[in-house]
Order: sequence, then structure tokens, then C-alpha cells
Amino acid sequence: MKKFFKLIFISLFILFFNSFVCERYIVRFPIYEIESSKIPKSFDGYKIAVVSDLHYGFLNPEFWIRHVIEEINEKNPDLIVGIGDYVKKRNFDEELIHVWKLIPLLKGKDAEVFVNGNHDHWANHLLSLRLLEKSKKSIRNRTIKIHRGNEKIIVGGLGDFWEDHIPIDPIFKKTDPKQYRIAIAHNPESADTPHTESIDLFIAGHTHGGQVRIPFLHLSPILPVQNKTYDLGMKKSMLGESVFISGGIGWSILPIRFNCPAEVPILILRHKKEK
Repeated sequence: MKKFFKLIFISLFILFFNSFVCERYIVRFPIYEIESSKIPKSFDGYKIAVVSDLHYGFLNPEFWIRHVIEEINEKNPDLIVGIGDYVKKRNFDEELIHVWKLIPLLKGKDAEVFVNGNHDHWANHLLSLRLLEKSKKSIRNRTIKIHRGNEKIIVGGLGDFWEDHIPIDPIFKKTDPKQYRIAIAHNPESADTPHTESIDLFIAGHTHGGQVRIPFLHLSPILPVQNKTYDLGMKKSMLGESVFISGGIGWSILPIRFNCPAEVPILILRHKKEK
């Protein structure tokens, strides 16, 4: 009987250590290849780092955020997209002000672009928007063109689906639908909002991948979205467009992750030859 209880104790300790420490603090960098005939040949191999849900604050301290940023920069991405929830607390200015001193440390070869998430607005709606714009890295409600010689892709930024919804069409209406168009948003459900301008790839976070995923079933019981297909990885929107969802870095409700380690996905664009 003692051996049985000892085994139970050891198993619970390993489970706790893995969920509270390993999967939360050892950030992985999974690679996803995105194929499309609309991706220009000169962008074949283009590397995008997806930074989501930093949740700076309690249990995600500055030294760890700095370490994660250093690891991201070491991957030498062409483009870094920050898709919100940079802080944890509600109604709290100090975390917002401090984290925006850290975010500019991110360095992509071409650019770093950011939008806000619901937690940023919950901390202080007006301040979060002001700091985003002050960074001069905001892509909220606008698009940028990234060039490789005579070829280009379009990247546009949406507002947060819950707290700062901005329709898609006005953002992309002045861009060429023949170009490969990427929309970054905190919440993947932005992809399901009505729009007629075609989007080739949405990049989102917010779900934390569910934080706790049932092994073998690839199922997350708790997701903060109505569309329960939006948990992690490549999905299709209700309009049939591609949506990539990052599991992100931080946590909500409980500071644990199980079978869903913290991540900064690296998306690699691939030119697909037309048949």
C-alpha cells in the first residue's frame, strides 16, 4: 500500500511539475509551412514569427519575457507579428507601460507589427491603444506592403474581436486581391465576421490552444471562443479561408498547461506552382 501511495505521489508531482513549470516556461518554436500559388516566388521561405499572449505580470516576469524575446530574435525571422494580450491584469496601467518597454526589443529583418488583445483593453483601453500607436509598430486598422524586388505581400491588422472590433473590408479595400493578403488579429473569430474582401491567411491567438488538451483526442475542453474548431494550428473559417491559431505563451484562469506547451510558431511561406 505504501508503494502504491508513493507511486501516486510521484506521478502527481511529475504532472504538476510538467504542467506548472515545463510546459509553461520552456517555449517551443514549431514550424508550419504555408503553401499558396499566390505567394510570390521571391517570398518562398519567408519566415514569420507569431508572438501571442505574453501575459506579462504575475508568474510571467520581466526576466523571462526578455529571455523569450532573445530566443525569438535568434530565430532571425523576416517578420514578427504581435497579436495581443501583452499583459495579464485588468484595470492596471503599470504592466502595460512596462511591457511596451520590452516589446520593441523584438527585431525582424523586415518589420515588427502589432495589434492589441482583450487583456490589453481590459488593463486600460485608451492607454493600450495609445502605447500601441506610440510604438510606431501598430498595424491596427491599416495595411503594409512588404516587398521582395518587384513582388510583394500585404499584411493588415484588425482590432480585438471582443473590445475593439474593426470590419475587415475597409482595411483591405484599397489593396489588390491578386496579392497574397494576411490579416493579423488577436481572436480567431474575427475571421468569421462578414467580409467580401478575400483574405488568404488569418493569424490569431487568444485561445492558448486550450491550455489543457486531452491526449490522443486532440481536444481542448475549455476554449474562450464560440467556434470550438478554433483551438490550435491551421483551421478553416466559416467562409473557407485559412486561419492559423497560435497556442501562445501565457495562461488564463489557472497557471498551468498540459499537453499544450507555450509556443512561438514560425510560419514559413511557400510558393506553390500552379498545375
